Amino acid sequence: MSRSRSRYGRLAALTTAAAGAPAAAWAVHPALSAIIGGLLIAVGLMIIATALFGSDRLSERAFRLLRWIADQPEPSKHRPR
Repeated sequence: MSRSRSRYGRLAALTTAAAGAPAAAWAVHPALSAIIGGLLIAVGLMIIATALFGSDRLSERAFRLLRWIADQPEPSKHRPR
Protein backbone atom coordinates (compact mmCIF):
# COMPACT_ATOMS: atom_id res chain seq x y z
CA MET A 1 0.00 0.00 0.00
CA SER A 2 1.47 3.33 -1.00
CA ARG A 3 1.89 6.26 1.33
CA SER A 4 -0.55 8.44 -0.64
CA ARG A 5 -3.31 5.84 -0.27
CA SER A 6 -2.74 5.77 3.46
CA ARG A 7 -2.92 9.57 3.61
CA TYR A 8 -6.21 9.66 1.70
CA GLY A 9 -7.62 6.87 3.81
CA ARG A 10 -6.73 8.75 6.98
CA LEU A 11 -8.24 11.96 5.58
CA ALA A 12 -11.43 10.09 4.68
CA ALA A 13 -11.64 8.60 8.18
CA LEU A 14 -11.16 12.02 9.82
CA THR A 15 -13.77 13.59 7.54
CA THR A 16 -16.24 10.79 8.21
CA ALA A 17 -15.71 11.05 11.97
CA ALA A 18 -16.03 14.85 11.92
CA ALA A 19 -19.26 14.71 9.92
CA GLY A 20 -20.55 11.50 11.48
CA ALA A 21 -20.54 12.64 15.11
CA PRO A 22 -23.04 15.49 14.61
CA ALA A 23 -25.07 13.35 12.20
CA ALA A 24 -25.36 10.53 14.74
CA ALA A 25 -26.17 13.01 17.50
CA TRP A 26 -28.91 14.51 15.30
CA ALA A 27 -30.75 11.18 15.51
CA VAL A 28 -30.67 11.41 19.32
CA HIS A 29 -31.42 15.11 19.70
CA PRO A 30 -30.97 18.06 17.30
CA ALA A 31 -29.59 20.37 19.99
CA LEU A 32 -26.90 17.82 20.86
CA SER A 33 -25.83 17.83 17.22
CA ALA A 34 -25.50 21.61 17.25
CA ILE A 35 -23.41 21.49 20.43
CA ILE A 36 -21.04 18.84 19.05
CA GLY A 37 -20.69 20.68 15.73
CA GLY A 38 -19.97 23.94 17.55
CA LEU A 39 -17.32 22.25 19.69
CA LEU A 40 -15.61 20.82 16.60
CA ILE A 41 -15.49 24.25 15.00
CA ALA A 42 -14.25 25.87 18.23
CA VAL A 43 -11.42 23.36 18.63
CA GLY A 44 -10.35 23.83 15.01
CA LEU A 45 -10.35 27.60 15.33
CA MET A 46 -8.45 27.40 18.61
CA ILE A 47 -5.69 25.31 17.02
CA ILE A 48 -5.39 27.70 14.08
CA ALA A 49 -5.40 30.79 16.33
CA THR A 50 -2.73 29.23 18.56
CA ALA A 51 -0.59 28.43 15.52
CA LEU A 52 -0.85 31.98 14.23
CA PHE A 53 -0.91 34.13 17.36
CA GLY A 54 0.49 32.01 20.20
CA SER A 55 3.93 32.14 21.76
CA ASP A 56 6.78 30.56 19.81
CA ARG A 57 6.57 27.32 21.77
CA LEU A 58 2.78 26.98 21.50
CA SER A 59 2.83 27.98 17.85
CA GLU A 60 5.40 25.29 17.07
CA ARG A 61 3.27 22.68 18.83
CA ALA A 62 0.10 23.76 17.03
CA PHE A 63 1.82 23.60 13.64
CA ARG A 64 3.23 20.20 14.59
CA LEU A 65 -0.31 19.03 15.43
CA LEU A 66 -1.59 20.30 12.09
CA ARG A 67 1.24 18.48 10.28
CA TRP A 68 0.43 15.33 12.24
CA ILE A 69 -3.25 15.53 11.28
CA ALA A 70 -2.32 16.03 7.61
CA ASP A 71 0.28 13.22 7.82
CA GLN A 72 3.10 15.49 6.63
CA PRO A 73 6.74 14.84 7.56
CA GLU A 74 8.54 16.94 10.13
CA PRO A 75 10.78 19.67 8.68
CA SER A 76 14.52 19.21 8.97
CA LYS A 77 16.15 20.33 12.20
CA HIS A 78 18.71 22.43 10.31
CA ARG A 79 17.72 26.10 10.40
CA PRO A 80 19.40 28.60 8.10
CA ARG A 81 21.10 31.53 9.79
